[in-house]
Amino acid sequence: MPALLSRFAKNLLVDRSLLYALTTRIWQAMAGPVTMVFLIHALHPDEQGVYSLLSNLMTIQVFFELGLLNVLISQAGHQFSDIQTARDDEQLTRAKNRMGQLLASSLKWFSFAGILYASVAIVLGWQMLASKLVLTEYWLPLIGLSISAAVTVALSPLMAILEGAGFRDSVYRMRFAQMISGAIVVWVSLSLDFKMWTLVFSSCVQLACVVLLTRVIHRRELDGFRSYAKREPIPDGLSWAKEVFPLQWRVAVVSVAHHIATQLFPLIIFWFHSERECGQLGMTLTGTAAIQGMALAWIQTKYSVVSTMHGAGDRESAGTLWQRLAFVSTALLLAGFVCAIAAIGLLPLAGRGWENRFLSPWQILVLGIGCLANHGVALQMFYVLSRKGRPFLLASLVSYFLTGLAVVLGGYWYSNSGIVCAYAITTCFVTLPLHTYFYWEYRKRVSPH
Repeated sequence: MPALLSRFAKNLLVDRSLLYALTTRIWQAMAGPVTMVFLIHALHPDEQGVYSLLSNLMTIQVFFELGLLNVLISQAGHQFSDIQTARDDEQLTRAKNRMGQLLASSLKWFSFAGILYASVAIVLGWQMLASKLVLTEYWLPLIGLSISAAVTVALSPLMAILEGAGFRDSVYRMRFAQMISGAIVVWVSLSLDFKMWTLVFSSCVQLACVVLLTRVIHRRELDGFRSYAKREPIPDGLSWAKEVFPLQWRVAVVSVAHHIATQLFPLIIFWFHSERECGQLGMTLTGTAAIQGMALAWIQTKYSVVSTMHGAGDRESAGTLWQRLAFVSTALLLAGFVCAIAAIGLLPLAGRGWENRFLSPWQILVLGIGCLANHGVALQMFYVLSRKGRPFLLASLVSYFLTGLAVVLGGYWYSNSGIVCAYAITTCFVTLPLHTYFYWEYRKRVSPH
């Protein structure tokens, strides 16, 4: 049996980092329904809509991260490969200097991004709550949540550098701790009737985990990299303007376009329709996000490994590993949505009316089809970034503009049904085919044989 399990784990590309990531996603999948029960009992439908609004509002941090974290992981993976393969002290000093410069520059960028993020989140949330005449009761939780999330944004490059530099186990172990502690805080806070303050407490606990990892557990490693950046500049040092920014701005544009087109569904429903419909969509997306996250865990935990392989010139092994990752993660995504549709379909048997808090099974099926196509796009883009390739700007702008337009119009005219149908149709028939064409053109260009 141990030998059989070992072969099974090897075939599924399971290592310690993936186990932490999977345990996190499994916990998220198990804790999600529990959280939903607490939300149903602690909040009435209108409050549930405000809760979904504030939760979704925090996702606008992608407009300020601008996709740079994945760029940092790839860049750090390549620099870490140079540190590992350095043949003498001069090469080692150069590699560490470049890593330190990458760390220092990214901290400056994200510190500014965190301040800007907090300001925009507060103003935007203020206006949306005021439009529904619920500002007086919820403005303090909005400010507290925005500030704590902004500090997390400012510290996020440290996590990305650690992951790219080979400390994947620590990063994913801490993310597991974040997920457990965050869920427990949510349950306790809802039980004590803290309502919207629940989000603030959960955010603060997750921020504390980031501080523990970056300023306590791995402070010596990060300070070591930073100390090399403070030394006198060396020839051929890392140039942010020449090496990072050309990739960064393209990833930023793609990241923002993707977020606008695919991640603002509850905000659209809250704005054009009712808090109750927003709550239905928000509750459903909580579950489907866990399914997508579990499938992406296979990709994200190996992303830095593949980047390091490319940095060392081992293209064949990187490509083989990525193909296996694509197959396993896609199969898991399909299985997860089948289980979700079955679970929602069986809720009426409980006779509690809980099915009215979610989208209907057919809507989840349509949403799942769109998520499957989007997963294919993510696989392509992560692989391109692992080779320090530039994202497909034209394909992304065209496809995400059409998706975003269709989603807004669909949500305006047909509420939740319009959103999921518009998302699935445009993702399957525009986004995935267009990205696939550019992806194969890229593969031909970098691997002409």
